[in-house]
Amino acid sequence: MAKPIRITVKGNDVDGEDAPTVEDLLAQIQDFVGVLKGVEEAMADDGKKEIVWRVTNVTRNSPLSFEITPFPKSHAMNIDRRAEQVVTSAAQGFQALSTGRGRPAYFSDALVEKVEKVYDRITNGLAQTAIDFSNYVAAPPIEITKQTVGTSISAIQMFRAPQPVPHKELGSIEGTITRVELDGYQRPVLWLRSRLDGQMVKCIAVGSALDRIGHYEIGEVLKGMRITVYGVVNYKDLEDIGSVEVDGVHVFADDSELPSFAAIVSPGFTNGLEASEYLEALRSDG
Repeated sequence: MAKPIRITVKGNDVDGEDAPTVEDLLAQIQDFVGVLKGVEEAMADDGKKEIVWRVTNVTRNSPLSFEITPFPKSHAMNIDRRAEQVVTSAAQGFQALSTGRGRPAYFSDALVEKVEKVYDRITNGLAQTAIDFSNYVAAPPIEITKQTVGTSISAIQMFRAPQPVPHKELGSIEGTITRVELDGYQRPVLWLRSRLDGQMVKCIAVGSALDRIGHYEIGEVLKGMRITVYGVVNYKDLEDIGSVEVDGVHVFADDSELPSFAAIVSPGFTNGLEASEYLEALRSDG
């Protein structure tokens, strides 16, 4: 048997009235139901929704309270088990996001944004929103007030912009030298502009690791010598490199030392044959 949920929405007091604006009231209910629909869609193996949420009762007492109940989209379909799973997952997801426990199951970025909007309205137009899941045993109640909403919004924002994850790994960085200097510990340091994404990377010599470029003229180094450094790469975050502890360097030849296009292309290389014919002839020769 379908079991209802009760949503109570209270507006900011204006001349003794707690009447919410039409826009805030409808948007608050719509976003919450949108979370229920999104959880069901993510939960379903085929992505299809079987539940329609209908308003089955409204109280005219202050504050306004709405009863919404799940109904099957198809006649005579039993949706009790699915409704139980959807409501429980949605309620637990709200709670997890508002207490900083990370992304809950079935919550996409779009659903996290809807949850954030539900909380945001308490700081701009509404005074309180409470969602009663008492008919669903494993679903915790949700009560959002001006006294509690700040902590919940901060938790969601921290989730949307997570803390950096510093780490180290063995690797290499290719780029061009932009500056050479000594650091405060009198260690040789060079600054490399990464060829991959252009970020500036501090490269600290381990032992004599930078001796490989020591015999080059200063002008050659500073005009943008292209090298690859090897060693321990220290990341500030997943893609943000802080520094490299260099224990090996490879110097690329200057462009002027590389063979020209004319030097490596021979017009008569295939003796007048098409490339496919020439390769076929090579295979035939064994």
